[in-house]
Amino acid sequence: MKRFIISLILLFMFFFLLYIETPYNILKNPNYNINVLNENGSLNIVSAIVLDYRFYDTFFEILVFTITIIGISYFMKFFKPNKSEFSKPSVVLKVFSPVMFPITLLLGIYNTLTGHLYPGGGFNSGIILGTGVLSLALIKKYEDIEEIFEKSRIEEIKVLIPLFIIVYAIIGKLFFGEYFINFFPKFQPGSIFSGGSAVMLNSFIAFEVFGGSWTILYQFIKHRGLL
Repeated sequence: MKRFIISLILLFMFFFLLYIETPYNILKNPNYNINVLNENGSLNIVSAIVLDYRFYDTFFEILVFTITIIGISYFMKFFKPNKSEFSKPSVVLKVFSPVMFPITLLLGIYNTLTGHLYPGGGFNSGIILGTGVLSLALIKKYEDIEEIFEKSRIEEIKVLIPLFIIVYAIIGKLFFGEYFINFFPKFQPGSIFSGGSAVMLNSFIAFEVFGGSWTILYQFIKHRGLL
């Protein structure tokens, strides 16, 4: 009961903080007079909206995704792992998967770094990277997948991503007066760092989505046949 009351108080304080930080001057004026190239520097206006003007929405999407992955990992611990052997992969998979992995790796990194310039960004980059891992999992033994997953410690590292983003928000508030403000230098539009913090935030999001998809993949392989 005590924990429940503390949780309610913290939840109330959180929403009260959001309420007092609402920019009423913008809400009263629906005609947003913005110039993306001058204010943000991104050629991709969707990226400017997702990673700058509406980053509150993006942050909560990341938070919900992270909590979902943590929940999957927690509840799957109550099921016994399946130790049955995999069927042997076909010749096509053995040839295709090693070729697919480096291609998806390069495409995912490129998509992350240029998501503010062209269609792309952190979310679909994470899925692309996760697809590369899936292609390798199709030809690996369960023991090898488990060893890679445990040694990478990606399940623990991905939980830190929302904390990094919160630190980014607090720095913006303390030194620039707003949470989630894009305070990074903005270079010439069209360059890699023209979007200010876009590359950093896209990298955070890509790693979070990649880590989440990797965690789900590992749990489903570990408990195959039970789901």
